[in-house]
Amino acid sequence: MRSVAYLKKAGCLGFTLLELTLVMFFMAIIAGLSTPFVMSTLDRMELQASARKVASTLRYARSEAIASKKPVIFSGNLNRNQFWVTQGYKNEAPKITSLTDPIRLDHFINESKDSFVRDDEFTVTFFPQGNSSGGLIGMNINESKGSENYYAISIDPITGKTKIKKTK
Repeated sequence: MRSVAYLKKAGCLGFTLLELTLVMFFMAIIAGLSTPFVMSTLDRMELQASARKVASTLRYARSEAIASKKPVIFSGNLNRNQFWVTQGYKNEAPKITSLTDPIRLDHFINESKDSFVRDDEFTVTFFPQGNSSGGLIGMNINESKGSENYYAISIDPITGKTKIKKTK
């Protein structure tokens, strides 16, 4: 085994500046290439969480209508990316929930009227028997044109039950 003093004389101790620079360069390239993939994954996870949040609010509105024996209205605004629940028998302001960018409410299809809403307010009414006015809420990522980043939340008009479906 060679002594440390010999290695110091021979110049074999440590890394050269060129080696360190090359390693840093390759690490920067790898980080630069992987960042878009990580960001798009975070957006998809945020979309899924937002879809679950909207569906949970719809389920809450249905259960509140059944428990109070009075109609409860779920409303949404596609322009402002907001939704809220209004209980007609209570005189309190609704808690408005806003979706964070880049997630957006894309459209609403009212099944009972066969109307397609893309840029206005929409409502889904839940009745004390558990049924609803029905509809389909579309959600996606703002910048995404691909169909892999799209969720459809359907509200059954007969049962009032909510289902989330990731469409392709």
